[in-house]
Amino acid sequence: MDAVFDAHFRVIQEEFAQFGIRLEIAYTPDGNPDFIYERGRLLVASPDVNLGPLHDRLAGAEVIEQGDDVAVVSIDNLRNGYLDVPDALDLLDSLFHRNLPPGATPQVSPNHLFHVERLCSAIEPEVPSWPQQPWPPPREPAEGEQPVQICLVDTGLIKPVDPALTWLAGDVDGEDDPLTTVLPGGLRLIPPFAGHGTFVAGVTRCMAPQSAIFVGNELDIAGATLEDKIVGKIEQLTARFDPAIINISSGTYTRNDWAPIAFQGFAQRHPGLTMVAAAGNDSTDRPVWPGAFDWVISVGALGPDQTHLTWFSNYGPAVNVYALGEGIVNAFAVGQYRYHEPPKLPARQNFLTPLARWSGTSFSAPIVTGMIAARMGQTGESSVDAAQALLLEAAQNPVHGRPALLVPTV
Repeated sequence: MDAVFDAHFRVIQEEFAQFGIRLEIAYTPDGNPDFIYERGRLLVASPDVNLGPLHDRLAGAEVIEQGDDVAVVSIDNLRNGYLDVPDALDLLDSLFHRNLPPGATPQVSPNHLFHVERLCSAIEPEVPSWPQQPWPPPREPAEGEQPVQICLVDTGLIKPVDPALTWLAGDVDGEDDPLTTVLPGGLRLIPPFAGHGTFVAGVTRCMAPQSAIFVGNELDIAGATLEDKIVGKIEQLTARFDPAIINISSGTYTRNDWAPIAFQGFAQRHPGLTMVAAAGNDSTDRPVWPGAFDWVISVGALGPDQTHLTWFSNYGPAVNVYALGEGIVNAFAVGQYRYHEPPKLPARQNFLTPLARWSGTSFSAPIVTGMIAARMGQTGESSVDAAQALLLEAAQNPVHGRPALLVPTV
């Protein structure tokens, strides 16, 4: 197992265990991590149709929770003996998934883990030596530019917002991303994955200074949540704020690269909503969801000079556009951060000003989100029309053959 992946997973696994949730890793035949899932649980699409056949094949399976579209089923106490999730799904494939191609939606799946780290931030946060202001810098609003409502599906907002973060002043709010532990020297402890939503909000606001932003705390356990929870949380955000754009700087790999079933029907329920998502940071062409949906804009990362792909960015047909994603400086927490991945483990770093330098497609996505919102505010276009216009622009100005949206950095 990759040492960095292992370090990330152990932090997440331990946090989820405190809530009685058991996480496991499924491996590829060559021993590499394939996807992360909840032990002992399956997700079943169209439960009115599929639960009967599933119970016939897996006697003793128990419905834990059932909605109109998806049911959560426990396989902890099967009558014919224990099966782990991958083995149970292998048994069900002949019933539900004959010749199902990658990208299609299965009828039964693991309860996948959606997470910000490794997938969507390539390194841990660092103290910026230069500049001591956002980079890329905040854009001046155009004359008459109108506000656009944006929701960020993330780790929440560190509150109160530090007054030094002037570009976050005004209509920026969110659920709390708390720093609760005070260390002996008086600094607060910055837990792993904290500050991610605050950083994403800062990047978005620099691109769209007139935007109204709400930062959700959907990824509320170690920067993560399970598939059966994330869509319901997004639906709550949508009902509360009616956003034009939703940014999801997180994602998941899935079993057989099939679409996560919890998102089934989301696009049909919200036809005028634009969703932007991170493409992932494993330097692979493997699809990361939800970015891989054809109705989501998946964003990869360009390096600081915006003339090449970063060393970490995912790529390939699932990625729609590329934007700056390396060496970005923006809003963070004041406190002490303790590195949890090699090679910096177990170093500690004091953040004495509310800024960090960070890299990842997590931060390329809000650049594109902000550019869509800025165009909407200037032209009056819908989010769908503004996004399509920018994607066309990106295709006409590629970087090494890849569609790219460039931003001023001075």
